[in-house]
Amino acid sequence: MVITIDGLSINGKSTLAKELSKILGLKYFNTGAIYRCITLYMLDNNYDIDDLDNVLNEIKLDIDFIDGKVIFNGKDVTKKIRTEEISYYSTEWATSLKMKEYVRRYQKEFIKNNDVVMEGRDIATRIAPNADYKFYLYSDFDVRLDRLWKQNKKISKKELRNNLEKIDYIDINGGNFIKPSDALEIDVSDKTVKQILDIMLKHIKED
Repeated sequence: MVITIDGLSINGKSTLAKELSKILGLKYFNTGAIYRCITLYMLDNNYDIDDLDNVLNEIKLDIDFIDGKVIFNGKDVTKKIRTEEISYYSTEWATSLKMKEYVRRYQKEFIKNNDVVMEGRDIATRIAPNADYKFYLYSDFDVRLDRLWKQNKKISKKELRNNLEKIDYIDINGGNFIKPSDALEIDVSDKTVKQILDIMLKHIKED
């Protein structure tokens, strides 16, 4: 079984995908973590986007998700890939066609070998158009901004607003994000995780 969860950033995709995978006994896969891990590797080794060809040729990409942690080449990088720097560069560099092609191949190969809940920005369209169930999550911009601020109170709300606006712009205009036309749309603005999960599980059960 393949289940996709799409939407822009800060809509709770990761949290819901993790919980849904636990309930259904499926593998969880966070698409954004691939871009973040590649970005982490590049920054840690002082590469920039001009070195991308060399990086993609030499990098050994082995990513797994265990007990809510992101394991990259055997190491827990859960916190390292969630910094503002990684968020910004991973979104910007994800517009590279070579980066996209590399990540998409990795995703498609993963789906072939696993029953999975996969979340991201273009999963139901580019990666798994024949998925068994598709969900699209959305919420008001200010709701997403408040969620982001609660996670990063050391940074001013104005700066976070600018960052989120830039990320959205890059996602939408850089081709990272595609809204699926055949997914169940869920407005998560004022819903709890449990309420959203109930909607998803009801949809799956009724099918």
